[in-house]
Amino acid sequence: MANPMYGQNKFDNSVGEKLFSEAGTLAEHENSTDASNIALYTIPANKLELGDIVRIKVFCTVVDSNGSDTLTPILNFGGSAIASGAALDVADSDIVYAWADVHVTAVGSSGTMTAIAEIRTDALGAVHVIGATNLSSKDTTGTLDVALNVDWDAAHADNEVRIDAFSVELV
Repeated sequence: MANPMYGQNKFDNSVGEKLFSEAGTLAEHENSTDASNIALYTIPANKLELGDIVRIKVFCTVVDSNGSDTLTPILNFGGSAIASGAALDVADSDIVYAWADVHVTAVGSSGTMTAIAEIRTDALGAVHVIGATNLSSKDTTGTLDVALNVDWDAAHADNEVRIDAFSVELV
């Protein structure tokens, strides 16, 4: 009988793994109408296996907003949008919070996944979008980007959004 105290059991294969975590970098996207990945992590080639769940969490703060200018956040996995927030007239100190679980259902050059995701924006995340997305043709033998893309509708020095925390893990 295997001894569970010394790594000889199936439980070892299902323990979560932190792939990436950052907080406090204070990176900003400001004064631009060019969409930008404010948070980005690249999953290494051949990292994902059948049955893996990739959990993504992102938290941003609107530092400053000019008048009625709008901000649109989009959470992407492997180049595909898995959650698209509404273009909102955000105010100073509003938040952008994104969360997703991406379930790996097939691996290889034509990998498939199902993503369950949510984006919350506005004061205390009052406006939210929740959905499921089937992803196909995701090559797990190559790298896959996880990104939060943000876009202002007008360039202005007062349009600033800051990344506060970003994490990607296998659960």
